[in-house]
Amino acid sequence: MRATTHAKQDEPLIVVADARIQADGGRTLVEGLRLSLGREHVALVGRNGVGKSTLLSVLAGSTPHERVLRRGRTHLVPQVLDCVLGMSAGQVRRLRLMEARQSGADVLLLDEPTSDLDDDAALWLRAWLRSFTGGVVLASHDRRLLGDMEHFFCIRESGCRYFSGTLAELQREQAREQESGELRYLRNLHGLAVREEHTLHLARRKARKKQFGRSRELARCTSRARLNQKRSDAQVSHGKSALTRQARLDAVRSFAKSTRRALLVRLPLSLQASLHAGGEAAAPIVLRDVSAAVDGRVLFTHVDVVAGTRRIAVVGPNGAGKTTLLDIIMRRRAPTTGLVRTDASAMGEIAQGGTNWMTDEPLLSELSAHTPASSPEELAKLLVAHGFPLALAERPMRSLSPGERVRAALICLFVRSPPVDVLVLDEPTFSLDLLGQAALIQALRAWPRGLVVATHDRELLREVGFDQIVTLGGAGVVTVR
Repeated sequence: MRATTHAKQDEPLIVVADARIQADGGRTLVEGLRLSLGREHVALVGRNGVGKSTLLSVLAGSTPHERVLRRGRTHLVPQVLDCVLGMSAGQVRRLRLMEARQSGADVLLLDEPTSDLDDDAALWLRAWLRSFTGGVVLASHDRRLLGDMEHFFCIRESGCRYFSGTLAELQREQAREQESGELRYLRNLHGLAVREEHTLHLARRKARKKQFGRSRELARCTSRARLNQKRSDAQVSHGKSALTRQARLDAVRSFAKSTRRALLVRLPLSLQASLHAGGEAAAPIVLRDVSAAVDGRVLFTHVDVVAGTRRIAVVGPNGAGKTTLLDIIMRRRAPTTGLVRTDASAMGEIAQGGTNWMTDEPLLSELSAHTPASSPEELAKLLVAHGFPLALAERPMRSLSPGERVRAALICLFVRSPPVDVLVLDEPTFSLDLLGQAALIQALRAWPRGLVVATHDRELLREVGFDQIVTLGGAGVVTVR
């Protein structure tokens, strides 16, 4: 992939000259990258796992690279932050952003900066970035934040490029490119089929000529030495022709594959058909008049949750106790008061960024252990149906990006046997790209069983449709709708 930014700069603060950016496993993410960054604000956009976080790490100097020149001070706020005792993930995120603001850096490098932030904190961040006079490079899938940007660096397997304009203009341009890419892919497939049929035709014709020539030589009583020499000459000639044809076919196959990788996957996640029968008595999650406190500070009181086949959303500002409530549901934490009855075997959980799925096992092994599909062919079909790259399914789950890991965990839970009765998700759109967010919303809308989601995502709340919304307030007040 080759890419160059052409945005205007007063003075380059970061210069990248024909660099190759690789992932930890040696996979090439970007090749031939040329970039000159001054004091403009640039958004990195692209699907999960395409290399946005790696590129930010290289620009910051956290990952050394000999072809990156930094003339100004940089400050990186990574996507995954270390926990701080007594603080929520959103509070830690805002603390790190405030440290970046006070760092005096010339260039801020922000990886998913609105992750974990409530609405007030997101508004604060957007206002601060609009007033910041230095350079900013941020990787984000947040439409609100991207809507404030005018410079975009689009990273894709099929090539990277710079785009100047609004988010709406970028999306229209991407839609046109997508349609063109699909047509190009279909043309490549047709061309490949024609070439392969032509190759088979040539092979059959050569076989007939070979058999006919052998019969003629036998009729002429040609000497064995002469026959052997002719055979040797023919093998050399045929071998060269076969290598040439194979090289051409491989080139066409490679091009078709590269155009296919750039296509969007629109297939929805498939679901197990069975439902959990019964009412409250059979519900895997029952909370009655539950309260919780941390270091003497009351987080919430009088929470009632019954999750069997209902959809429940937990919302509130940073530090209100959303993750604490999920910990109580999963029996990792005891409530201060109240009744808790849960069945962990009937629940499937994905923590923020899929951190509870950071294992050394690849997705293929996880699926083999928990799904009826056992043969490699069946597993491959399952992954293709879910739009998950086969190459990523062979890598350890801990090596995937947070967005990739969340997608992989969802596939495991959606097809697990016996089926999951209640999904428990903490900020499920955290780090998901725009395509992943749309697929997640579609999948959760089709999910037939219980669902408990802690989130700040307004679009998720609006599109999925919840039966109950538990709002945790700063004073511990709970309202239910």
